[in-house]
Amino acid sequence: MNIESAGARLKKIRQERGLSLEDIQKKTKIHFNVLRAIEGDSISDLSPVYLKSFIKIYCNYLGLDPKEFTGEGSQQQKPVLNATIGRDIGERVEKRPSSSFIKDASIKLGAMRPTAGFKKIIVFAVLAVIVIFLGINLARFISARFKGRPARPQVFIPAATAPKIAKAKAAKAKTSAKAVKKETAQGFMLGLFARHKSWVSVKVDGKVVFHGVLAAGRSESWSAREKIELSLGDAGAVELQVNDQRFANLGRRGQPLKNIIINKEGLKISR
Repeated sequence: MNIESAGARLKKIRQERGLSLEDIQKKTKIHFNVLRAIEGDSISDLSPVYLKSFIKIYCNYLGLDPKEFTGEGSQQQKPVLNATIGRDIGERVEKRPSSSFIKDASIKLGAMRPTAGFKKIIVFAVLAVIVIFLGINLARFISARFKGRPARPQVFIPAATAPKIAKAKAAKAKTSAKAVKKETAQGFMLGLFARHKSWVSVKVDGKVVFHGVLAAGRSESWSAREKIELSLGDAGAVELQVNDQRFANLGRRGQPLKNIIINKEGLKISR
């Protein structure tokens, strides 16, 4: 019997029994595309040997004699493929291109499956490219940040000129020290340090230079020619230093002192 007419007969019997092609696929585990090929959709894409084996599975499920549909005699035995092979071949039928060139290309590409070692090499290569890319961009960023900063000019001093410059600096420093000493000799200095917060009023040579609260830990200093008049809201909260002389205990904590007179001779507290 012609296989194509056998496929048409099987289709007719299936339809008469009210079975769908999906029902046959679920029970026989033959790929859906193979079943369509058997029933005449694309029968030329299958090998006759495989096709007869699938027809036998199809017939056995419907309770029919496979010999009536394959045209084989009782003495001829053909291997019957299992359902797993049927699914695999069905998938190949579904994916098979029409062109012979495309068929050959697909077979070659299917055989070129990368191994585990080759996959690792690809992963390492991609990571190396990423690291190199990030390093280049980081270097460009750092270069752009420092490119706009002007370089400090380098001054080259001849060996013969260096001693002269050092001598000039020393003379200038000596002159400044003499000026400070002379100014101190003409007057005196007052230093005020607040151990705790205290109200302070300072008048230098008759002119008020400070009038307010001096925070704890703060210090101030003034220079005068004649005298400094000092008033404290908390005598125990501050320390005084007149030139090189220190006054740590002017009074007890919370005791106010007014009209403290400071001059070249020393310090005088009005009681």
